[in-house]
Amino acid sequence: MSAPSLRAFSTSYDDAAKVISAVCTFVLVAAAVVSQSVALEIIFTLLLVGVYAWSPLGYSIEGRAIRVHRRSGDAVLPLDDIREARIATAGDLSGCIRLFGNGGLFGYYGLFSTARLGKCTWYVTNRAHTVVVVTARKTALFSPDDMDGFLSAIQSDLGAPGGLGFPCQSPLTREPY
Repeated sequence: MSAPSLRAFSTSYDDAAKVISAVCTFVLVAAAVVSQSVALEIIFTLLLVGVYAWSPLGYSIEGRAIRVHRRSGDAVLPLDDIREARIATAGDLSGCIRLFGNGGLFGYYGLFSTARLGKCTWYVTNRAHTVVVVTARKTALFSPDDMDGFLSAIQSDLGAPGGLGFPCQSPLTREPY
């Protein structure tokens, strides 16, 4: 049996994340400069660098796991006990509450809760490209630029091309946002 190949997937920021990131960065830099406080300059710089470091850079699928690439270190979601993988619908994201996460500054990541999915971990930079992956331990959301390729790579890595026994939504059945 051949070893699974590495498949990498890029991710990009949606317009809201770009605007929120630009405005927050400007406000924090301006506040630090106006305050003329070295302590505030250090705190604001560390805040921006820290938040940026946790932002997803991209994803890869290899060895029955999804790897989220970040400057602060990768996060890994094992797929051994996967139950579902599909493109998110508008209903999946409705009623969203941020429990412990970032809601737009360089992405949307951390612990959230939605009306339909319940508690879930987000590794998202573009809410229009969201993929839901449910395992026995965790529900996680990702935002690869190529959602269909991402789902196909999950299927392929699990050794079940063309069908896994769990829902993989086709592009024709997506709900509009």
